[in-house]
Amino acid sequence: MHDSLPPQSQPPRTAAARPGPVRLAPLQGETNLSYLDRLADRYRLGVRDLIPALVQVGGGLFKGYRTDGEVYLNAEARARISTFSRVPEETLRRALPAWTAQEPISPDGAGAAGRFRFGSVVPAAGEGCQLCTAARTGRTKPARVYLKPHTRICPRHGRWMLGTHWIDGAPAGTEQIDLAGLAEVLAAHRQHQDLLRHQPDAAKAFEVAHAVVVSWWAQQWPEEEQWPHRERQMAPPEADPDWWRLLARDAVTYPETVALTSALTSERTRQRLLDDTGGHLPHTRSHPWSDRSIGTGRESAVASRADRLDLSRSSAGLGAALCALSCGHGRRGWAVDAAHGAPAPARRPGTAGLPRRRPQVGEGRGCNAASPRTSAQVGSGVHDRSGARRAYAAVHGHLAAPIGERFNGFALGRWLSNHRKFPAMPPEHVAALEALDPWWRPPWTVMWQRSYYQARDHTRACGPLRPEHGFPTTSFGLGEWLYNQCIGYDDLHPAQQRLLTDIGLTHEAAQAARPRRKHMATHFQRVLACAGAFADAHGTLVNATTDTIQDGLKLGQWLSNQRSKDRAYQHRHGSPSARALALSAIDPWWNPPWTLEWQRSWHQAHTHVQDGHFLDTTAGFPGTSSALATWLTTQCAQYDTLQPEQQDLLAQIGLTADRARGAAARPAEREADFAVGLGYARSYHAIHGTLAAEIDTDHDGFQLGRWLRRQRQYARIEADRGAPQSAAAKALSVVDPWWCPSWSLAWQRAWQQVHDQINAGHRFDADHHFRSFAPAQRTWLRQQRNPYDDLHPGQQRLLAGIGLTRETAHTRPLNPYAETALAHARAYAAVHHTLAVAHSTVHDGFPLGRWLNDQRQQARRDTTPNARHQTLTTIDPWWNPPWDLSWQRAYTRARTTQTRPGGPPAEVRAWSTAQRTPGIVYDPSNRNS
Repeated sequence: MHDSLPPQSQPPRTAAARPGPVRLAPLQGETNLSYLDRLADRYRLGVRDLIPALVQVGGGLFKGYRTDGEVYLNAEARARISTFSRVPEETLRRALPAWTAQEPISPDGAGAAGRFRFGSVVPAAGEGCQLCTAARTGRTKPARVYLKPHTRICPRHGRWMLGTHWIDGAPAGTEQIDLAGLAEVLAAHRQHQDLLRHQPDAAKAFEVAHAVVVSWWAQQWPEEEQWPHRERQMAPPEADPDWWRLLARDAVTYPETVALTSALTSERTRQRLLDDTGGHLPHTRSHPWSDRSIGTGRESAVASRADRLDLSRSSAGLGAALCALSCGHGRRGWAVDAAHGAPAPARRPGTAGLPRRRPQVGEGRGCNAASPRTSAQVGSGVHDRSGARRAYAAVHGHLAAPIGERFNGFALGRWLSNHRKFPAMPPEHVAALEALDPWWRPPWTVMWQRSYYQARDHTRACGPLRPEHGFPTTSFGLGEWLYNQCIGYDDLHPAQQRLLTDIGLTHEAAQAARPRRKHMATHFQRVLACAGAFADAHGTLVNATTDTIQDGLKLGQWLSNQRSKDRAYQHRHGSPSARALALSAIDPWWNPPWTLEWQRSWHQAHTHVQDGHFLDTTAGFPGTSSALATWLTTQCAQYDTLQPEQQDLLAQIGLTADRARGAAARPAEREADFAVGLGYARSYHAIHGTLAAEIDTDHDGFQLGRWLRRQRQYARIEADRGAPQSAAAKALSVVDPWWCPSWSLAWQRAWQQVHDQINAGHRFDADHHFRSFAPAQRTWLRQQRNPYDDLHPGQQRLLAGIGLTRETAHTRPLNPYAETALAHARAYAAVHHTLAVAHSTVHDGFPLGRWLNDQRQQARRDTTPNARHQTLTTIDPWWNPPWDLSWQRAYTRARTTQTRPGGPPAEVRAWSTAQRTPGIVYDPSNRNS
């Protein structure tokens, strides 16, 4: 114990923020980091010096600091900044887009907190117009703002904001472009602003237009003149042409992107495209429609908007791309589909340090270039597995492999499936795959493509499909698929129609197609003849299993299907169907209301009787096989529970009611048989401790499992009749009281295994998830916890016998963290003799006070027993008293200092005196402490 009374727990103390001498207003669209950096600059400090000290978050806030990053603050830290900068929080929230974007959590759970994020994971930002910043702030220090497509241009000073790009680990050095002499870029900006004001979908249309224009840029047409001229005019002196082409791409192509956005937002253009294409997506930009006339007029229209007629001559797939992107607007809004993702721009060697372009505020994926790392990973996979792809395409003629297909040990199906979903594959990799199979990534399902390839191969091998005759040369499944395509021909993708035309399914042929169906009546008569032949050979139809084939037909499976259909028909109509009656004419019991196994055993006994044998019930059916004798004995024992039709069938083989009951009386010779079985049962129980043996158990050459099953059947039949327990059942109960349980034998075997392990010395340890048991037993024990109340009372008694009582089953076990906490609690209580610790108490680096406080709150809130709380009660019965903890701490100190030389300290004596003073109200149970 301490030498003085422990102080009352106090909330953490933090210095209140005071207004600073300088008021600094934020700029519209500015980043949090830029504003804080300018605030620190006004005090001639760095942002890494002022802000951690101001919000009291420590010097690790700006670990890995870079100027293109962003810092996020929680509510308390934002309040401190607002107070210090003398700017209301509402003003900061309106001006700074990321001011309330995230809520970092302090390591202590309370107080100010911040988080610094690198520029590669935050929206695109860059220096705002330097002249505008200087005019608004009166200083030359730049400010960083979030950059949207329409805010990258300063129309007042003619500047284009590139943003921050890194080359070889260092900033590119150029963040703004002078647009002097580029009047078309400024005009495009005015048009862009007008589109945003009057077209609600202009922002999303710009993403689509950007993706299309980027695809043009990647082609590097030799006849293109304006873009190279514009690129050279924007380039600063002594700029590297390779990396400058990467940085200036969006600025160079901005006029064409805005022109294409204007075309895509035109309601007249969209409607004409929808009328021409039916709202279908093309395969890729390089695969236009089968009708090359579609899109030609659109290309000219778009090019005229951009005043660029050379684009309409150079972009062979523009019509298809515009159709796809425009039709996408009608279905799900403007979006860049995965099949039309913008290709990654080319990268010059040695520029691995140039990160991918980050998403802008309000900008979608269509404007993003692929990251170098991702492209490298894809490239490695493409080149490493190119041999498997080529070999598969050479063997099968396509790449429409199922997802689980493995070829030469390579998971080709999974690889292709992943790359079909990857929107940013480099163009050269896409071209390599399209060279093997132009339809390796279709806009429809790959299953459709595989079926088409099957039809194509059939056409090449067997000739025309002849749809007007119902595709007679195809298999039934392929013919049905082809007919379904003919039915929905007009709803198919135009490219699908072109593929079907290649194998002879034109629009006219599809209209004349007939179904590829079997003549059901003729087919039934054929199968019925096969069934009659099988019944003539075997005497019944129930012997046909699902694997039975008769005259080339799967008769067993067909009969199984007919039984299911007949049961459903009788359930609906109350009478058998015409097909069922036809089968009943061959075998009246082809579909019995009992199991097929029963009917098969009866037919075997019927055949035995027809061969001239007699079924002697008193002698145990001599002359029959062991399995048939067992079945006959079971029928005699269960005779009264059988259906009337079953009893009539047994009477046909000589088993009347009188004879069956006489057989069930167990003559003297059977008692000797039972004695033999009982001896084997005792021997088995002595070894395994249970009679819950599986049915195929063979003990010393005796089929004990089947013998025990028959005894259980006899015992349950007698119990159902209300008869007293037989001598056989009593004898088995002496060996194992649970030999015939009301629950499953699998449950009984599992319980026996656990019981044996506990007897062998295993610790039950329910508080630790039964960790001393093997995985199978541990899983079984866990499964008994939740349904414990629903178990049979006998099961509950058995579980209680091994330690799993109702209270134990409902008690929450310990997890590793709780075990660590309890170890600290034991160590602390061993020294201080109490667990009534303050909230701030830390023991060997573990926050023991806070953890115990959480446990007290949970104990007062929950009604379910908890192993943690039970263990804590064992350590200290008063760890969670109903009175104040400070009283318990004072009491513990008074109790432990009574034998101290010189007596208790003065403050302890004063506390003891105060407890005796009349008028002090405290819990009466304290007197028993």
